[in-house]
Amino acid sequence: MNNKSLQFILKCIDYEEFGKLYALNKKISDEDMDRVKPYFKHYTPKDFTDIMNIEGNPHGWMCQEKDVESVEEILGITQTLAKQESEREVRRRELSKKREIKDNAMNQIEELFSKGQRPSKFLKKLLKKADIVYDPGDAYYTESKYGEGQLFLVDKKYIWYIINNSAKEDDYTLNNIKTESHGAVGFRLSYSSKLHDLIKIVSEENIYKGAWF
Repeated sequence: MNNKSLQFILKCIDYEEFGKLYALNKKISDEDMDRVKPYFKHYTPKDFTDIMNIEGNPHGWMCQEKDVESVEEILGITQTLAKQESEREVRRRELSKKREIKDNAMNQIEELFSKGQRPSKFLKKLLKKADIVYDPGDAYYTESKYGEGQLFLVDKKYIWYIINNSAKEDDYTLNNIKTESHGAVGFRLSYSSKLHDLIKIVSEENIYKGAWF
């Protein structure tokens, strides 16, 4: 059952003639359909001048953008297209702010680790010693086989920043961390709660899915 409130969804875009075409997200009663039917048309591919120049599904009952507001008023739709767009804009601003915060945190992390030590170590041993391992975006877990991904390893004494550096085009001579592939670049700093908090921001506290104990 569709429990969403009645609203319009973008179903098709015709770049030649009709522009944006909208459909209702769920079936309405025959009585309501009779009330709004003058604003709708049952489209098929033959109704379009150039079927190759459309996006979406060209089949079914759809309403042109200019008539959407009238239908919303007749049917008492509260989740209007205008409201949907306003909510999307709020989400876009929130995501933009979140990216800004993460970018700022990452810039601080890179600045701190640029002064870090680079001792030679085995990644397996570091993972076993770590109290917690962060994997931003699961990139290491999903992309390490392609030479990509980063990890942050935290224990009571140190925090490590591990950058996988084993893709075909990478310079392996930079690597100081031994892995099952061609290696990684690793930086080490003494533990600090400030650095740990920054890492939580950029990784969204995402813990490495691989087994390290």
